[in-house]
Amino acid sequence: MNGLPTTNDRKSYNIRVNSPVPPKPAADHEHHDSEHHQHHAIYAAEATGLLLMAVLLLILTIIRYWRYIPWSAR
Repeated sequence: MNGLPTTNDRKSYNIRVNSPVPPKPAADHEHHDSEHHQHHAIYAAEATGLLLMAVLLLILTIIRYWRYIPWSAR
């Protein structure tokens, strides 16, 4: 043995690796558009959630430290 993997070794090594998916046909435009729309909606919802959490954190911080904020400072 020279230490190099044989064909059977490579096959058993890659047994759990998924085979590449063939490209989809170009006529499937409607599915692609709806998939793009779904991804956009997910990213928009994530950004909206992050903004809501930031605003809530800001409001809670202002409520907590209202007395200590020097409002008349210039």
